[in-house]
Amino acid sequence: MKRVTIIFLSLFFISAIAQATPPIQLYQKGVSYQEIAGAESTYQGDKVDVLEMLWYGCQSCYMIQGDLEQWVEGSAKVITYRRMPAVTDDNMILLARTFYAAEVLGVMDKVHKPLFTAIHDAKRQMTTEEDVGEFFEEQGVSSKDFFSALNSNYVNGKLRRARMMSSRYGIKGAPSVIVDGKYLVDPSMVTSPRQFVAVINFLVNKVRTTVRP
Repeated sequence: MKRVTIIFLSLFFISAIAQATPPIQLYQKGVSYQEIAGAESTYQGDKVDVLEMLWYGCQSCYMIQGDLEQWVEGSAKVITYRRMPAVTDDNMILLARTFYAAEVLGVMDKVHKPLFTAIHDAKRQMTTEEDVGEFFEEQGVSSKDFFSALNSNYVNGKLRRARMMSSRYGIKGAPSVIVDGKYLVDPSMVTSPRQFVAVINFLVNKVRTTVRP
């Protein structure tokens, strides 16, 4: 996982000297995105499903948030946007549980950005349940409520599904974005957060113009 993250970061830092986003015609299958084997379109002519698979411990995930959130806001009329923790390695489990604990406690909007910031700007360790519980207390959530949610049947079930979907989509790490349940985009195939979003946007338009209800 560390090696994948280093590769992603290297690609992102290279983008600092990039002069422009490559033209749309360069967004080709196997080059800028992958088509998921055996997957079929879910598009029914309304909104295109876009799923972000993230991990709070991933700096690349943190780096793309601004560009991605801006795009999501501007594309709200044509997409349905969801998040799910990526689980491809055992060291991702705790923060995947944390994601779902925040969801069940109804504090996702409150803790999402601060948790990224705490890990990547403040360099706080979030490697134990106690570490994360302390962070949640700082956000106004009692440790009792947090630990109860963290180890709940709801979170256990969601974690199993996240593992299954990570495997089904064949993702290598985080961040990964799945468009229409059929196309996979990850930073190893692009050179910057801006291009990452541009490829996602390209695929959304591809689905809307080539798939008919």
